[in-house]
Amino acid sequence: MRKFLILIMTFITSSFLMACSTTESLNNKMLEVADTLPGVYKIDVHQGNVVTQEMVDQLRPGMDKRQVRFLLGTPLLADPFHKDRWDYFYDLKKSGKQIKTERITVFFEADKLVNLSGNFKPSNEFKPMTINTEVIDVPKREKKEKGWLEKALQSIGIGNEEKI
Repeated sequence: MRKFLILIMTFITSSFLMACSTTESLNNKMLEVADTLPGVYKIDVHQGNVVTQEMVDQLRPGMDKRQVRFLLGTPLLADPFHKDRWDYFYDLKKSGKQIKTERITVFFEADKLVNLSGNFKPSNEFKPMTINTEVIDVPKREKKEKGWLEKALQSIGIGNEEKI
């Protein structure tokens, strides 16, 4: 009986140890199978600031922080220990898989842009910022004829008087 208990305890202990070592690989296999099942939907996750090459091309040395913020947006990371450094990150995951990772770091001295590093490099030619503007002709508003109820309410002081 004693040998039987020792055998059972050895089996239980070894199964616990084996289960701990195979959990990660088993979990990865389950995720791969779940990706191939029909009807399983994983969302696309966009995180961070979208920074394009056109935005970086508009940066010029000597720009102040306000101008850089206008072009690139609010930095994702403004470190309180490095006040003259802004970090912009962008991360895209589709169906749980890493697709795109971009990073740009902007450095300032005396609140003026001096350097940048990361995935984007500024071009040598100057491309001024263009704003798409469209002229829209707004027609004049026609005065609406008041009905008899509105006239009666206005005569006793309850109605609305529109000023155009």
